Amino acid sequence: MYFLRFVLLLLLILLGLTPVSWACAICAPADAAGTLRQRLRAADVVVMAAPTVGNAFTAQQLIKGGWPQGPIRLAQGALESFTVSPLVLLYRNGTADWQSAGQLASHHADWARRLVTFADATDSTPSQWTARLGAFLPELESLEPLVAQAAYEEIASAPYASLRATAPKLNAAQLVRWLDTPALTARRPLYALLLGFAGNQVSADWLQQRMAGVRGAGDGPTLSAMLAAWLELRGPEGVAWVERQYLSGPSAHEMGVSAALLALSVHGADGQRVGRSRVVQAYRHFIAQSTPWPGLVASDLGNWERWEFGPLFAEWLASGKPQAFASRYAMVFFLMRSPRPEARAALESLRAAGMI
Repeated sequence: MYFLRFVLLLLLILLGLTPVSWACAICAPADAAGTLRQRLRAADVVVMAAPTVGNAFTAQQLIKGGWPQGPIRLAQGALESFTVSPLVLLYRNGTADWQSAGQLASHHADWARRLVTFADATDSTPSQWTARLGAFLPELESLEPLVAQAAYEEIASAPYASLRATAPKLNAAQLVRWLDTPALTARRPLYALLLGFAGNQVSADWLQQRMAGVRGAGDGPTLSAMLAAWLELRGPEGVAWVERQYLSGPSAHEMGVSAALLALSVHGADGQRVGRSRVVQAYRHFIAQSTPWPGLVASDLGNWERWEFGPLFAEWLASGKPQAFASRYAMVFFLMRSPRPEARAALESLRAAGMI
């Protein structure tokens, strides 16, 4: 299921349908509207509360909205095991019920209030992203679980170029330790990506050794992040290795292709460490391979206005070779977007032949 979600995300990104195009596509939270910050901002009332008798709670500190009147009762089945820390409870007028966001030590009340003040980041400038990331980086893997969760979610939502600017504040050895921590498996894509900015040649060698095991485990998101990080460390000369290992001949299988194309797409969009022209060259190499997915690069090529690829896609569509539906759809859509007359002529010919 984890791999299927990754492939779906890849298809949405490469087809240009992702709703979080401002975020780095590799490590953005799966539910960008369901982060802790978003949940707190969407709530009408947020309090920190302690339990009382009868499975009720009493508000101790107000984070947002107005003080609740009387005891607070959570929805049936929502009560979690309680230790010494209060619960952060959220109330929304639309649903008229209370929900728990988790436990948080009392002295972090001001932290919760500060988190609510951070607006959505879709329109943030590079300098605003720098300030935003500077606030959350020190909180990665905080001993307070909710603080660590919010830090991960906010940093994982940042654009790739903004993540690069965090390099002076990152610790490569610490990132490797987190990557080796089984309990942090879900956060590995972000920490792998950050290692590409913080690391050196030793880090590149470590990533290359680890990628084989990640590929065998079927962990597409982590593999994609490791590939992107490895390319960040190796630069354009590393693309040929990615072509040979992941995008060529019999060695090209679905997860490896998906991971490699997503890593290349991020670098092509960024264009700083690996130039877009080199990524386009890798895409041309991939289209020439006998795989069911040649069209997965069509959206990027269309967005970058590389309309010279139209004849190659028309040839693929007319070939009758087995292809994934998403691949065929992306190639047809590329031809529909193309301003070149030959693209329209190719579409008419394919329709007449019953190929689309």
